[in-house]
Amino acid sequence: MLKEESFKYYAAPMFFFMMLVDAHLTRTFLSWSHGNYIWSTHLLLLVMFFVVTRLSQRYMIISALIIGSIFDVYYLGVLGIYAVAFPLVVWLMYLLEETLYKNLLTESFGWIILVTCIELITLGIQLLFKLTSINIVYFVAHFLGPTLLVNILIFTVLYYPLSKLFYSK
Repeated sequence: MLKEESFKYYAAPMFFFMMLVDAHLTRTFLSWSHGNYIWSTHLLLLVMFFVVTRLSQRYMIISALIIGSIFDVYYLGVLGIYAVAFPLVVWLMYLLEETLYKNLLTESFGWIILVTCIELITLGIQLLFKLTSINIVYFVAHFLGPTLLVNILIFTVLYYPLSKLFYSK
């Protein structure tokens, strides 16, 4: 476990690194499926999910806003989609903190809900500003389903190491 007093200094670079790894994993899964399915990994969100219990709400929401803005500018070219989605989901993590972090089962279901929320928020923003148009069946079958599957697998594989690293139990 990282020392409490220096942890906040490691968090921001770690978020940035996870953002980069996230994008590369997503591209890798996309190429493996030949563009038929979109497997969006959320390692950054997963790390934020575990870090929420150790850092203040203000720090995390500001970090989520900054990382979301960088994500938007670097990967999407449109500022505002992840700059809104990340802080909203982090706020939701704090709102549900007492329920989410009780045991492995609630964390697992919470993770599924949070991944679904971030995907629906980003889709909602894109639809609101007419940046995309999508059939809901296509979205669920080719985007949300594969995204949930890969993120559940990542959560299952990384739960124990991340909980040992970040939880102060």
